[in-house]
Order: sequence, then C-alpha cells, then structure tokens
Amino acid sequence: MKRDYCYAQPGVHAGIALIEVLVAVLILGVGLLGMAAMQVQSSQMTNGAEQRTQAVLLTADIMDRIRSNRVNRADYDGLEVDPDDTACATDFAPNAAASVSANDIAEWSNLVVCLLPEGSATVAVNNATGEVTVTVDWLKQDPDGAAVNLRTVI
Repeated sequence: MKRDYCYAQPGVHAGIALIEVLVAVLILGVGLLGMAAMQVQSSQMTNGAEQRTQAVLLTADIMDRIRSNRVNRADYDGLEVDPDDTACATDFAPNAAASVSANDIAEWSNLVVCLLPEGSATVAVNNATGEVTVTVDWLKQDPDGAAVNLRTVI
C-alpha cells in the first residue's frame, strides 16, 4: 500500500517567512518611530517645565528683594528687562558704590536674561497700595504657554 504524503514542492512556499519577517520589521519600525516622537515631545515638555519653574523662582526672587528693601520699593517701579538691551554676564558682580536697589535691579535683570531664552520682565509698584506686579516672559517651546505673572502686596 502506497501512502501519499503531501510534501510541498520546492519553491511553492519559498519567501513566505521572508515576508513575515519584513512585516514584523515594519511594525517594529513604526513602533520605534512612535516612541522616538514621544521622547522628543517629552524632552520639550521637560524643558518647558524647567523654564516655567525658573520664571516662577525669578519672580519670587524680585518680590523678596523688594520686600527686604521695602523703604526703597519705589526704585523698582517701572523696571523693564529687555533681552536686546541687557547682555548676559556670567561673571556678574554687584557695584559696591551703587545702592542696594540698583544692585538688585542689575543682578535680577542679568538673571532673567541669562536663565531664560529671550527673557524679558516688567515690575510695577503701586506705592499707594503697596501692590507689586511682576511679569516674566520668554521664548517658549509650547505655543500656548503663558507668561508668569505674580502680584502681591508688600
């Protein structure tokens, strides 16, 4: 009795494994590209969060400087930091002949420009009410990012 076994003829199924491998590589490639895009987005958001934290710290810093020099708070009124007018000096040193408020303004302006990309800021002091408004803005990575605006009464 002769048994017929079904053997694939040579060349009939050749290349099927190769197609399966190519499909698997394609799926893996799409997944890796998605992960890479997610990593880039995560890095941008981390950078944006770091800049926002820096802006909040700078805002609190000038508030503390004004609070500690309360008698001369009018000196801080109208302060405007423009990145085009202020150069970042990494070796900043206070001027011994200048007043405390002048040194505060110079140092804080330098910090805003050095720590934030295209950093700008304004300080408004209302001497009648003691209200101080500080606004810090910079070139943000996220399009919907708002400037940091802090208001307090000293």
